[in-house]
Amino acid sequence: MFDARYEDTWLVVGASRGIGHEFVQQLLDRGNRVYATVRKDAASFWPEHQKQGLCRVWTCDITSQSSIENFVDELSSLSDDAISGVIINAGVLKYPSRATEMSFDDFTYHLNTNAVGPIICAQALLKAGVRLDKITFISSDSGSAQNFLEMEDGFAAYAASKAALNQALRHMAAEVKRRRRPTVILALHPGEVKTDMANIDVDWEVEGQMTPQESVEACLRVIDSKGSEDNGTFWTWENRPYPW
Repeated sequence: MFDARYEDTWLVVGASRGIGHEFVQQLLDRGNRVYATVRKDAASFWPEHQKQGLCRVWTCDITSQSSIENFVDELSSLSDDAISGVIINAGVLKYPSRATEMSFDDFTYHLNTNAVGPIICAQALLKAGVRLDKITFISSDSGSAQNFLEMEDGFAAYAASKAALNQALRHMAAEVKRRRRPTVILALHPGEVKTDMANIDVDWEVEGQMTPQESVEACLRVIDSKGSEDNGTFWTWENRPYPW
C-alpha cells in the first residue's frame, strides 16, 4: 500500500526509458505516489521508492492483451484510490519504415505498440472501476493528418500508427463524454526529445531538441492545466493546441 501522507496517485505506462522513465522520476520528486509499467525487471526500477511504498512497478507487455489485463487486474485490486493522471507513453520507432518498402511485420509492430496496445490499456483501465481523472496519450506531430510532415522520409509506419492512435483516442473521448464519465482524454506531442528512440540519422535538420527532463517538465505543466472542457483535444509541450 502507498504512504497515506501523499495525496495524488499517477500511473505511467511505458516507463522503462526515455520520457516515460522521466515522468515517473519527476512525479516522485514532486511528492506524488506513482504506479508504473516497464517491459521487464520491474524490481530494478526505483527500488528505494518501492521499498518506501511510494512507487509500485509492474512488468507489462503493451502488445499483449493478457499482459495488460493481468496488470490492470492487479492494479484495481490494490486500492480504491483515485488516479489523478494516467500517462500512456509506450511507443516504438523502427527507422526507416517507408510506405514503399516496409514489411507487413514492421507495419504491424508499429501499429500494435503505438496504437492498439495503448488504446486497449486505456480501455481496460476505464472498465476496471478505478476513478481516473485524466488519461494522456503521448502522441506525435508525425501523426497529424492536417499538418503532414513531408520531409519525414522513413517515418510512414510510425506516423500512420500515431494517426491511428489519435483517431482512436478521439473516439474514446467522445464515448466517455456520451456516457457522462468524468475522465478527460488528451493527446500530447512532447516535442523533439533526445532519447534512445530518437537517436537516428535523418536527412533533415531536427530543430529545437530537448532533454527528457525539459520535455517532461513542460508536459506536466500542460497536463496539470487541463480540465473537463479539454476532453478530446491535442496539445504540444508548449501548451498550444495542435491540428489533428
